[in-house]
Amino acid sequence: MNKDEAVKSVIKDAAKRVFSKWGLNKTTMEDIAHEAGKAKSTLYYYFKSKEEIFENLSIDELNIILFKAKAAIKGINSPKDKLKVYIATTFTEIKKTANIYSLIKGEIKGNKTLIDNIRKRFDISEEAIILEILTLGLKYNEFNFLKDIELKKAANVIMEIIRGLEINLFLENEDSEKVDIAIRLVVEGL
Repeated sequence: MNKDEAVKSVIKDAAKRVFSKWGLNKTTMEDIAHEAGKAKSTLYYYFKSKEEIFENLSIDELNIILFKAKAAIKGINSPKDKLKVYIATTFTEIKKTANIYSLIKGEIKGNKTLIDNIRKRFDISEEAIILEILTLGLKYNEFNFLKDIELKKAANVIMEIIRGLEINLFLENEDSEKVDIAIRLVVEGL
């Protein structure tokens, strides 16, 4: 890790602690600078705003979730089982992350632009994984309801289902039993 990456890491770690304590709206760049032991100008050298820091933290969290989901499906041969495990792992890890940041959930649920910016940067990687699973499933005749030309759209549909459930279940719903039921319905089917 070079010096710039190390400084950004210190800033993001400090921001995570401050956001968890005060929330996104009440946190200031000065709060983060104080927690990081850095001058406010140092924060502005690396990040334009607290929202940019939050976006970076969110991308980091999503990349960890993606890494865990990829690791969970690595040894699974059946494409259908891979897809089930991928979705279940993704939901489970997002649920854990959402519980950690419960204070921030209320603040970001009304900020569609912020959520969209975070998701856009993650969607490309997620779509590639789902598309790979669907392609394998078509090859092994496990997803025989799909045609080759439909794979990319099918991957996109699965992503939209996941995204819709993430927003509804993790940002707007505090009922953990409902979240668990939704995960089982998506993963196991009706």
